[in-house]
Amino acid sequence: MPEPQKRQVACKARISELIRGEYVKEQGWNPNYISTEDGRQISRINLIAAVISLNDDGNQQSVVVDDGSANIQLRTFEKNEMLSLLDVGDIVLVIGRPREYGSEKYIMPEIIKKIENKKWIDVRKLELDIEENKKRGLKSNIKEKQDIKKEKEYSIEEIDEKPEIKINMGKDHETIYDKVKELDNGDGADIDEIIKKSKVSNAEEIIKKFMMEGEMFEIRPGKIKILE
Repeated sequence: MPEPQKRQVACKARISELIRGEYVKEQGWNPNYISTEDGRQISRINLIAAVISLNDDGNQQSVVVDDGSANIQLRTFEKNEMLSLLDVGDIVLVIGRPREYGSEKYIMPEIIKKIENKKWIDVRKLELDIEENKKRGLKSNIKEKQDIKKEKEYSIEEIDEKPEIKINMGKDHETIYDKVKELDNGDGADIDEIIKKSKVSNAEEIIKKFMMEGEMFEIRPGKIKILE
């Protein structure tokens, strides 16, 4: 029996790196990822950015965030009340998975955490600048080192000024997701059985959406697994 795919580390990166990178679709257990210009493979992203717009077309909600290098959409499967807690101008810490639909890259958020102090955007930028300089073999100047040492007395991951917003799926999506986990005995869950036992009217459509977004994959014809 194949071992479950372990959750990937969320890499700190600029939005512009995702935009310029190449989206790579993997087969089987391996997660899809962005191949960046510096050779990294980013399947989960950790970024700090400002909310610049909120969109709701009636069927799907999205939020556009900007970290100073570029902007990108955060998308969920369907309308989610959690995103209603965000306002334009909010600073957020986002953990999520980069995705691509057509030629447009976006992020499926797993966690969004509001940050009160806007200075954290500058701290993250400084972290990334120094890391980039290290990769290039350059020495950071003394002021940069002093600044980052001062700011990093606080860990980005330990910010607790605002509660985190966990992005939940809709009720029908959760039902399908849970049913796949329940019926998977190690070699995948049978799609017909999922549709029958879930009793969700649009189960087949939801399964296709999960597969399109890379959350599930068809391990063999008629059998799907969750990528975890």
